[in-house]
Formats: sequence, C-alpha cells, structure tokens
Amino acid sequence: MAKFPHHGKKKKHQAHLNHERWVISYADLLTLLLATFVVLYASSTRNKYKQEEIAKAFIEAFHGAPPAILVPTPSGSHGVLQHHSSPIPKPPAPAKIPAKMEKQLHQEMKNLQALSLKLKSMFQPMIDKHQVTINNAPLTLSIQLDASVLFASGEATLKPDAAKLLTQVGKGLTQLPPGFHVVVRGYTDNQPISTPEFPSNWSLSAERAVAVVQLFMQTGVPGENLAAEGFGEYAPIADNSTDTGRAQNRRVVVVVQAPPSNKEQNNSKD
Repeated sequence: MAKFPHHGKKKKHQAHLNHERWVISYADLLTLLLATFVVLYASSTRNKYKQEEIAKAFIEAFHGAPPAILVPTPSGSHGVLQHHSSPIPKPPAPAKIPAKMEKQLHQEMKNLQALSLKLKSMFQPMIDKHQVTINNAPLTLSIQLDASVLFASGEATLKPDAAKLLTQVGKGLTQLPPGFHVVVRGYTDNQPISTPEFPSNWSLSAERAVAVVQLFMQTGVPGENLAAEGFGEYAPIADNSTDTGRAQNRRVVVVVQAPPSNKEQNNSKD
C-alpha cells in the first residue's frame, strides 16, 4: 500500500506574550502619585503667592488662560516695605446733592413736564400724522418738526400756519423761569442746493433755525436764552436714498434745556 506524503498545516508558534506590560501602567501611576504629593506638599505651605501660582498653572494647563481674579495686578512701588501690598482704596462715596439744589432740579423737571404736556396737546394732530415728535428727558425737552410743516421747499420763510403754531410754542417758553436755554437746530437732506440766497445746505439749515429763533424773540423769549445752529445734511436720522428718508432728514428741532446748576455756573465763570 502506497504511502502518501503528509500535507498537513504546519503548527504555528504562539506569539511570545509580554508579561511586563504592567510596568508601564505602574510607572504612570507612580508619576501621578508623585505629582499629587508634590501638589499636596506645596498646598500645605502658607505662602499665598505660591498657592496662587500653582492654581494658575493648573488652570492654564486645563483651561487655557487663567481667570482675571487670579492674575496678580501690578502694584508698583510700595516704598520701604517692598513685600507688603498697599491696601485697596475704597470707592469714594457718592456726592450728596444739597437740599436747595435738589429742590431746584425737582422744580425744573416739573416745569419741563408741564410744558411737554401742553405742547403734546397743541401738536396732537401733527403727532398723529408723524409730523411732530416730542421727547422729554429729566432736564431736556426736544420738539422735532418736519421742515415741510414750517417751510416751503428750498425756502427759509415760515409758512403763515407754522408761524401761528410756533408763536404758541414761544408763549409757552416765556412761562418758563429765567435761565432756561432754547436751541433751535436746522437740518436738511443730502440733495444739493445752489441759489443766490442759499449757496449750500449749510446756509439753508442755518437760516431756517434763525427764522424760528427770531419768531421766539418776537413772542417774548429773551435773546440771551436763544441760540440757532445749522447742521446741513451732515446729521441724518434716515436713509437719504429714499423720498421718505429725505423727508425725515429735513427737520427743525427745538431743544429746551434746564438752567445749569449753581456749581456748573461757577465753573463756567472760572
């Protein structure tokens, strides 16, 4: 009987197992323990500066930048005792308003509020049409009027109806106590103008403001309490690329300001 050669698979040798891998994990554990004991030892000391430095180092390692509370602020020179930080200065106490000045401010606020209510009642139809806007702050009252209500296009002469209306405003201003300051500000859109009377938007806006100031003077408002300012096209409140925006930019604003306090008056004299 013929013998056939044996073609069985060769037996593979088993891979050599590394029984020393635990040394790596053990070394990592020892390293972590060493770091922990170093931190604990450093924390046991009473050096506050070192504690802040260690805490800052850990925070930088895990979160990036340290919080602002841990960043030491430069204290500059401390004189002879260089190792002692200077005490943190207390914030100054808020200045107490004298009773007389507080009473004066309260009365001025009441005067402006009364004038605001009167003007809102007078301008209510125009307020509903968004032609007039009245805003009042504690010590300031502003009346914004569309230029179309007051002037014809390209002119600085008040319309008859506008003159009657502003005359009522002027009479209300005369009822304010002495010291109130009234500033009339004129504004235009960015459409250029060049006429013999008004070579620029600057002159048109200024002349319109002067026209309102002159009318207030005629109603009895003292001239020393009045001022006129022209801003031309350079203070828009809307987009000049649309008709609606240009109409909003053509305006006159009357700003009523309460008189300055006694302290401000003394500073201005100095």
